[in-house]
Amino acid sequence: MKLDKTFGFLQKNFKTLLFFYLLVQLAYIIFSPLKFRSDSLYYFKLAEDCLRLHTFYPAPVHLYEDYITAPLYINILVVLLKMYNSKITIGLFNILLNFLQLWLVYKLTVQIWGKEYGKLSVIIYIFYLSTLGMILFNLTEFLFNVLLLSSFYFYFQNGRYSVFISGIFAAASVSVRPIGWALLAAYLVNFLFAGDSIKFKLKEAGKIIAGALLFISLFGFFTYSNFGRFIFTSTNGPVNLLIGANDNATGAYNDRVFQKGKAGYILQPETKTYSEKENFWFTQASSWVFAHPIKYISLFPLKLVHMFIWDDITVSRLLNLNDWNLYRVMKNIFIQKENVPLLGGSLLTKFSYFFLLIIHHLYYFSVVVLFLLAITKNIKVIFKNQSLRLLLLFIIFGISIHLLTFGDARFKYPYMIIMMIFISPLVYQLVNPQKREQS
Repeated sequence: MKLDKTFGFLQKNFKTLLFFYLLVQLAYIIFSPLKFRSDSLYYFKLAEDCLRLHTFYPAPVHLYEDYITAPLYINILVVLLKMYNSKITIGLFNILLNFLQLWLVYKLTVQIWGKEYGKLSVIIYIFYLSTLGMILFNLTEFLFNVLLLSSFYFYFQNGRYSVFISGIFAAASVSVRPIGWALLAAYLVNFLFAGDSIKFKLKEAGKIIAGALLFISLFGFFTYSNFGRFIFTSTNGPVNLLIGANDNATGAYNDRVFQKGKAGYILQPETKTYSEKENFWFTQASSWVFAHPIKYISLFPLKLVHMFIWDDITVSRLLNLNDWNLYRVMKNIFIQKENVPLLGGSLLTKFSYFFLLIIHHLYYFSVVVLFLLAITKNIKVIFKNQSLRLLLLFIIFGISIHLLTFGDARFKYPYMIIMMIFISPLVYQLVNPQKREQS
């Protein structure tokens, strides 16, 4: 079936596609065992701590953790698990957030490009398997993206309070992931390119800042009443900075820096508060950066590579392969040259794994390439259009922040979703030959 006919069929059966997408997600949540590990398990543990102690996050017991992380997300988990304490609750919440994110992608695409591109962006979204796999995890990506896209959505409205509300959502995204600061920076820089009067720019910037300060104040005082400290976002910036700024830094996540004798090692860490550890790690990282500025900057390209060279952040989980991911498998085969125990599955399992990963990565790289083409082809249009300019500024600032720490495939997820909005017109031309000839 040709590409244009395939997309035509999907667009004609759009509601059926959405319904089938919902059924697939429900089937995964109900029948696939939800085995949390790494960050997913840690977030779950923090929420369970709060449930056990009948409090919210952070609780006094978390004072001696390595850092405070995603306070808004953890508190939402506390509320959800208090209603029904099961991992399925988190899975169903993920499905809700997934469809909210999908709807926002549709609305933003329509706002920027027009109605004929809305369904197309949703189809592109649905076949991006990292999003489907994400529902089986307990991660911050869904909530962060919903808040991020909601901020964009309200900003593009013409309502009296829409820009103020946009600032509230922007600050809420910071309470889930600090990368939300890139969004607030994008808003402020975007005003500089606008052709409006200085008075209007200052007024709009004031609304954004006022909305952000309102949320930060309310949420910060909420955590203060519970924890005794004004916390409104994660405090793991210094530890992430140190991972990307030490003698053993590779550009990717590498925890060797925390081993005994290394720069990040802390004797008896259970006796140190998160803020004491934060100050120590920041001092160690900043000292190394000032001592090795060239080496630090030379790691930036490697960090980009680790972010974008592969995309198996959740896809292996769709085959119920909890311990598999492309990076780990390739590292074992080609670098460590070991017989990988986790590849001891059946021939069918191995075939299914590599087939799915090949198909997914072809799709993933197609989205990235189309995005780069869209940018190079329409760069003048983008900087004249405040909506597109704002989206691109967020991507640029967000990636720049990641370059200061380390690169990881998970970090690019928000940008991948925004890329789907950018590439809708290009895909539309590809699947509509007559339109392409006319243009």
